[in-house]
Amino acid sequence: MALATNRSKLLVEGGLATILAAGAVGLLAQPAAAASTVRALWHMDETSGNVMHDSSGQGNNGTLTNVQVGLAGWSGGGFGFNGSSSIVKVPSASSLNPGSSPFTWTTHVKFTQIPKDDYDLVRKGLSTTSGGHWKSEVLNTGKAFCEVRGSSGTTHLTNGPTLNNGAWHTITCTRNGSTLTLTVDGKSYSTTHASGTVSNSAPLTIGAKTSNGDYFNGTMDEVQLSIG
Repeated sequence: MALATNRSKLLVEGGLATILAAGAVGLLAQPAAAASTVRALWHMDETSGNVMHDSSGQGNNGTLTNVQVGLAGWSGGGFGFNGSSSIVKVPSASSLNPGSSPFTWTTHVKFTQIPKDDYDLVRKGLSTTSGGHWKSEVLNTGKAFCEVRGSSGTTHLTNGPTLNNGAWHTITCTRNGSTLTLTVDGKSYSTTHASGTVSNSAPLTIGAKTSNGDYFNGTMDEVQLSIG
């Protein structure tokens, strides 16, 4: 009788152990939260030629026009922009369109002259582009600026210190849901306004507008775009 009781107990405990183990495996098997994917990473370390190579593996290489290569950068080399004709153009690609996903883009800049209007740093699309646009700039206040326009509206933000002191500054823009965050040298500022889906067929440009103009005058390095 005792043997039967002990056997029943073992079966129950064994079954419970199996259930618990299966539950643990199930918990371990739960998918992790989606991580962002680097869609473009331009180190700007080139010392010759007219190609800006993308190190992300996505193949988003750019073409340089009147850009000085081989300058001292924020990390490694950097590109010099002359304020009048320098531009980098990256052909349009689906990997550069965030859609409705969160996305972040970062650049490092160094300059001394404040623009008369603004400096375009990184942008994909114009205010008239079908499908929306996103961009980062330096305004004529000398402060950083982010903007995202999508299917639900336009959100933009400027804040932080004036940046024309000849030192390196890091400017990051992040759109996550309806929140737009501008981070300048590690300090963040946010605003809330829906922007929706952003997807266009325009090229991505660095240092000037897609249609030319708003030319950056200074040195730039380490531009990165992540989506997801």
